[in-house]
Amino acid sequence: MTLFERDAYVLPSIPRRRSRLARVLPTVLALVLVAAGVLAFLGFQRLVDQYTVWTFRPSESVSSLIGSSQLTEEGRFIFLASKPVIESSIIFASSCASNQEGSGILGCYLPRNRSIHLFAVTEPRLAGLTDVVAAHEMLHAAWDRFSVSEQQQLVPLLEREAAKLGGDPAFQARLDYYAKNEPGQRDNELHSIIGTEIASISPELEAHYAKWLGNRQALVKLQGKTNAVFTDLEKRSADLSTSMDALQAAINDEYASYTSGYAQLNTDIRRFNSRTDFTTKRQVDVAQGALETRRISLDARYADILTKTAEYNKDLAEMKALSEQTAGLNSALNHGPAVTTIPTPAPATGVGG
Repeated sequence: MTLFERDAYVLPSIPRRRSRLARVLPTVLALVLVAAGVLAFLGFQRLVDQYTVWTFRPSESVSSLIGSSQLTEEGRFIFLASKPVIESSIIFASSCASNQEGSGILGCYLPRNRSIHLFAVTEPRLAGLTDVVAAHEMLHAAWDRFSVSEQQQLVPLLEREAAKLGGDPAFQARLDYYAKNEPGQRDNELHSIIGTEIASISPELEAHYAKWLGNRQALVKLQGKTNAVFTDLEKRSADLSTSMDALQAAINDEYASYTSGYAQLNTDIRRFNSRTDFTTKRQVDVAQGALETRRISLDARYADILTKTAEYNKDLAEMKALSEQTAGLNSALNHGPAVTTIPTPAPATGVGG
């Protein structure tokens, strides 16, 4: 090796940014593809719902409701994804405002923020009703997440069940209410009503609801139990009202007969006192006895009127008590001030001595 011979000097290599990116990009691209695949498989809303379920903290009352509302795991998922809250009347009124006086709103699902609001029902006789309302609103939330094609597939099944209930005035009244206050939501409402309130439905719909409702029949029975409270009050009030109408008519007829009878008796007594054509004491006694018999009969009629009046007033007090019970239940069901309570007949005509 001569003095001038040397090993070649190689400059140290400098990593280029492009080379580094070339190593990172495949990883990022893979993550993006995975995320895109997840979105395609689950859908964006499902991911949003999952995040909501993970982060939402239900109240103690909502947690208790979830345990008793007969929902499946999927039903509980959709319910929690809707951020359910149970609210007192003042707060609930601002959440679920009703635009019809006297209507009882117990819950609502708000599509704008996909949330469920439930009215706090505290009346013991209506225990279990909130479970039904919660399931009803959860089914609205499920409907909101269906595609248009999924909704259209359900419409004929729902309408077929609705047609079977065409002779039910209460059911038709509800549909009329929704048609007026929630136009375009008929099948959405049918989906919730049929799922939670109608016992016998087609096998296709039964299979459909089984995804969200673990014990649909239990919910239907709870709804029936609540309805029975009002049905019983209605029947008792109707029977009592019919009985009171008949009793009042009898009192009025009997009192009219009593007053006219006594007016005639007093006229005949005055005529008797002015008579001078009696020739024997026996004639006087017979005429006087006939007047006395009429008086006794009229007094007995008066006593019967008093008995019937006391019975009527007792029934009237019972009717008022039933009316107060109904008003209390209406209040518990969030009915507005325009709700008409059970009408009470006017008191019977008073009688004098």
